[in-house]
Formats: sequence, C-alpha cells, structure tokens
Amino acid sequence: MSRTKKLIAAGALTLGIGAGAVIFTPHAINASSNVVLASVDWVTSQLNPMKSKISDLESKIASQQQEINSLKSQIGNPTTPPAEGQLPSAVYVTKSSVNIHSGASADYKVVATKSIGSSLKVIDSFKASTGLWYRVELSATLKGWVFSGNVSTDKPSTTAPTQVITTGDVHLRKGATTSYEVIQTLPKGTVLKYISTFVNSKGETWYNAQTSAGVKGWVFGGLSEVR
Repeated sequence: MSRTKKLIAAGALTLGIGAGAVIFTPHAINASSNVVLASVDWVTSQLNPMKSKISDLESKIASQQQEINSLKSQIGNPTTPPAEGQLPSAVYVTKSSVNIHSGASADYKVVATKSIGSSLKVIDSFKASTGLWYRVELSATLKGWVFSGNVSTDKPSTTAPTQVITTGDVHLRKGATTSYEVIQTLPKGTVLKYISTFVNSKGETWYNAQTSAGVKGWVFGGLSEVR
C-alpha cells in the first residue's frame, strides 16, 4: 500500500474512534430498517381491528336506521294532530253531542252544538294547555272552536241514529229556535224517535223528534243527544 493511502485509512479510523461516533456499516443499516418495519407492522396490526369494528358499527347503524324508517312508515293514526302549519280541510264529530265554543277552551261560551258525524270546516288551530283546538267555520257569519279530542280527521262510519234522548229538562218546540212556541216540556232521560237534524242561523243544532204519544217537535241539541 502507498504511503498516501495508509494515511487516509489511519485518519478515518482515528476520527471514528476518537470522536465516539458510530461507524455505519451495512449490517447496522439493515438492523435499523428492520426496527422501522417492525414498528409499521405493529401499528398496522392495531389499526386493522379498529377499522373492522368501525365498519361493523356503521353497518349496524345503517341497519337500525332502515328499521326506524320502516316502523315510521307503518305507523298510522288519523287523529294525530297535523304538523305545524298544516291543517285538515275538515274534521268530523266523533261523539253524540259536541259543543263549539267561542274560544279555545271549554270555559268559553257555547256557540253551537254538533251531533256525531257532523262535518266541520277547519280554518285555524291553537295548542292550548288542555290540548289542540280547531277553529271551525259554521256559517259565513259564525265561527267557533272545537276540541280535537272530540273530532277526527276521518269521517266516522256510524249507523243512522234512531233515538233522541234528553240530557236535561228540555222544551219540545214547534220550530228549531227558542222563539218558537213550546209544545210540552220533557224531563231528563226522555226517549224520542229521531227524525232529522237541523242547524239554524245561530249555529245551534236542533233535533226533529217524535214522542211515544206521536207528538212531533224540535228539541235543542245542547240538552239532548242522538243514538
């Protein structure tokens, strides 16, 4: 070996040992690479199960949402109040006799009484502390409020009434207003033969009925009911 080559080799050896530096050999490089690769494999082994669990959760959530949507589509309740801003065009009386009030509470004055099956045109609604009330149009000049629990958005299938039963002492009159002459006074619980129903200009419901003695006349709906 020449003198120059020997000096270069000796200098390199002196720098590496004297400075405490690590001399990188092919063997050292391979060891470092193996450590890095092992670390990557470990992280991957931890992430894969997590990805699998996330995928399972997403599938379960999607399946549950489908079940929820299916249940929603199966639910049907005609008496469920409509969404805010959506009113039924009409409601139908579901009880033998229902009062229409001047305000959205039973404390307000009764402006009309309707019998079962009567159709009421809805023009507004109000959610009071007692529940939902519908504002209905009885005539061009008369409007009132009816409690939603006494009506339905579906017309009830009922048989034609055959009887009128008085719910209090009531006058049998010659016409369907209080201005008509009284024929006789009927005590509470009197059973009459039902003939027809009439709503006068005041929005009052009156029943044309016949007594067991064959006397015909009109009784106020607020003091009687049909069956």
